[in-house]
Amino acid sequence: MSDRLDTRSIRFPASGHIWIPAHGRRAAASGLSMHSPCRPLKVLAQRALWAGVRVAGPRLIPGERVVWQAPLPDDDWQGLLTQWRDAAGPFDGLAVYHRPQTGRTGFAALLLRAGHGVAFARLHPDAGRIQREFTVVSGVHRAQPRSFRVAEPIATGSGALAWMLTASVPNYPLGALRSARRRSAVADEIGEILAGVLERPADAPAHWVPAHGDFTPWNVRTDLGGRVHVIDWEDAGYAPPGADALYGALTAHTTFGAPLPADAPEEARDWLDALIAERAARESGSAAANAELRRLLDSIPAR
Repeated sequence: MSDRLDTRSIRFPASGHIWIPAHGRRAAASGLSMHSPCRPLKVLAQRALWAGVRVAGPRLIPGERVVWQAPLPDDDWQGLLTQWRDAAGPFDGLAVYHRPQTGRTGFAALLLRAGHGVAFARLHPDAGRIQREFTVVSGVHRAQPRSFRVAEPIATGSGALAWMLTASVPNYPLGALRSARRRSAVADEIGEILAGVLERPADAPAHWVPAHGDFTPWNVRTDLGGRVHVIDWEDAGYAPPGADALYGALTAHTTFGAPLPADAPEEARDWLDALIAERAARESGSAAANAELRRLLDSIPAR
């Protein structure tokens, strides 16, 4: 197998930041699965397109046909690929996700072998941040959660960028968890598990609890068997009790109309208000969405 990858790609317009392989049905379908809509009709449309691509190939996918360019000098890029092959085995293609937020750097890639995902790579210039996330994912995976699944960690390392590899999630479009009861159970178990994984910061109030930190429908996914997969653990940390549940309920409301809670702990409201403000400051493209979240948060009475 050649060390050089086929980088012919389709820049998928529904996301604007995903480059899908254009060199085979399986590879294109696997790359398409990286797009993660949350609203039910969009999930159905995504799955219909995925099924069509599996039969008819990448020509069904709309978007600009391009050759994807690695964001690093060639020697640095080839060095990263070598490290990934050493850790995950051979692969012959990539589907790439460039973070759209102006304040969140790094990118991710699905490593493909004969069109099937063999590993998922996350890259970031901050090696400490990557190592911390890998430690969190490793600890959560070892705990063997009952209410959700987390990708198996494979390896971490550094080169021109720090990176971590985890096993690939199912290579078809996952849905968003809609059940408020199950979402609450997942949030509770995450807190229980992270209590044995995260060190409590010296400045964290004694009553704060471990939290995922980005407990949104696009990070809490469901497969066709109904199993829940929780992804993107880089913001795990300590927060006021109820913070994950509140953020999950608020974003579930904006994505598929889930009911808002009748009230919320005041400290969790304040924490989430500060989080939204901080993200609004660093993510210029999300101003409208962040403004809507703050409006909805203001409408929830404190208790």
